[in-house]
Amino acid sequence: MDLTTIYAPIQDELSRLHAQLEQELVAEDPFVSELVRHVLGTRGKMIRPALVCLAAQAGGGAGEARLWLAEAVELIHIASLIHDDIIDQSEVRRGVATVNVQWGNQIAVLLGDYLFAKAFDLLSRIRHPDVAPTLAAATVKMSQAEIMQIKYGQEPHDDESVYFQIIAGKTAHLFSAACRAGGLVAGNPAAAERLGTFGLQWGMAFQITDDALDLTSREDTLGKPIYSDVQSGTITLPVIRALREATPDDRARLTSLLAGPAGDGRMEEVRGLLHRYRAIDYALDVAGRYSRQAGEALSFLPPSPAKDSLLALTEFVVVRSH
Repeated sequence: MDLTTIYAPIQDELSRLHAQLEQELVAEDPFVSELVRHVLGTRGKMIRPALVCLAAQAGGGAGEARLWLAEAVELIHIASLIHDDIIDQSEVRRGVATVNVQWGNQIAVLLGDYLFAKAFDLLSRIRHPDVAPTLAAATVKMSQAEIMQIKYGQEPHDDESVYFQIIAGKTAHLFSAACRAGGLVAGNPAAAERLGTFGLQWGMAFQITDDALDLTSREDTLGKPIYSDVQSGTITLPVIRALREATPDDRARLTSLLAGPAGDGRMEEVRGLLHRYRAIDYALDVAGRYSRQAGEALSFLPPSPAKDSLLALTEFVVVRSH
């Protein structure tokens, strides 16, 4: 099942969201407007705002608040990507030059700050007392995880717990907050807690699969340069698995390849070692377990098209790797 089919129950809401985002970010200064058009033009699959809308529908529906929430979640995500591109010195995102490449790091930092500020301006309009704290807590975890990744995640290691803590903070908690807050604005606190669990488990599956795709996909499919994790020194689950299972000689060789400069044949040799120890298959198996746990968290929800779409996402998240 593709995303167009999965998004069918909320397609009208997502269409409104596109227009409202542009309207919310209109600025008096033409340069700021140019920057905004640039980042809105490189949006991806809109998964986070889609989760907000699906969670709200599955929880019983919501008014205008769900769109403010969906916009805020997407802006938090876009802002974090802009800052990530600075840290990673990325040049391209979804086939378009990154803000830091086109306008420099200073502008990129400030644009990210502007989008974060706008996100919390949107959240301030939602009268539910737990919505803004839910998103704020997820944003704090994102920042902490990015710091942790720089400190621990770029040294070759075989500690899965460090990796899981990092991806939970930088990715899964925002998915969880999007789903939980969707349930909250729907006026269904019991559903909100289970939807939050769904989002956390699904987010773990999403990031693990994304890390595997970095090693197996094509650049035009992934929307960003492949092997970017290896090139930047980021240690992901397939690498951790290979380092844990490898012979001493292979472990030493893989560690050397990860630390060495990019060159002809380097990535092919890394991939060869990962395949020797079924490291990518292992990572996808772990992602599958998280995905199944996400589906189980929805068992209490009554039948609805939105619930069907959420369940379909548990298949989509791992199927996209094949």
